Amino acid sequence: MKKPIILFSGESLCCSTSITIRKLTILLFTTVFFLQCCGSGTVKKATETSSQITKAAEKSSTDIDTSVENKDKLKIKYSEHKNLLDILTKLPTHTMESWKWSESERIKFVKFIQKNDFALSSSPYFSKFSLIGANTIGIQVVDGYWTLAIYKIKTNNYIAITDDIVGDGNDLHAFEYKDGQLIEINFVNLFDNNFFSNLLINDKDECEGLLEDSLIGFEYDFSQTTNIVISNSSYLKEREHQNCLKGNTMNYKFNSGTKKFDLTATYWKKSKE
Repeated sequence: MKKPIILFSGESLCCSTSITIRKLTILLFTTVFFLQCCGSGTVKKATETSSQITKAAEKSSTDIDTSVENKDKLKIKYSEHKNLLDILTKLPTHTMESWKWSESERIKFVKFIQKNDFALSSSPYFSKFSLIGANTIGIQVVDGYWTLAIYKIKTNNYIAITDDIVGDGNDLHAFEYKDGQLIEINFVNLFDNNFFSNLLINDKDECEGLLEDSLIGFEYDFSQTTNIVISNSSYLKEREHQNCLKGNTMNYKFNSGTKKFDLTATYWKKSKE
């Protein structure tokens, strides 16, 4: 007699159930592991991304600081040059006719110095800003050079001179600055009545003509606190012009009592060439 076929025995059912549970467990474990791996990767990736962003931000910040540090800075204490800088902000624009630096931009520039005690020497308005001396600012512009010099009469009272070197010579202006007010005066009136005529030995027409033709070539040195040196050594030579002139250079010293410059010396200066 054939034995009946048993489709599911207790043992078979147990084994089948065990296998099924095992598969489910493996599947569940795999899923959890996969999710954990993905999650870990996402977190890791997010962490790396965050780290990269932080580093990029730090680098950007460093780059900005470095770019500022690398600029041509000029240390200038506002408290030590207050009158010079204040006068700079008050000058009329016709004193810088060849390059135009507006009053509002000059005020902004000086306020930056007042806050930081330094200036960024280059700007859209000039290629270089510098202190030539304690009383003098020099600015290199695209097609020339501009100077502001001040000479002390007494506290909060100065003579201010500007020199805008242009194609046809020096555009010179003078002012008296007193208690915050700037009043324009005639530049020539700061010197004695003879001025350039002090160089002449005689008043022959040929000598006067020589001097007049040479006026455009004179240079003005305002770098000293109380002196101005005016010279034309590039064209006026002792060996060629000694019959007409006493020299090609004049030294003037500021007299705070008269508010004028007194001639202290006339001499021949050799050309740098």
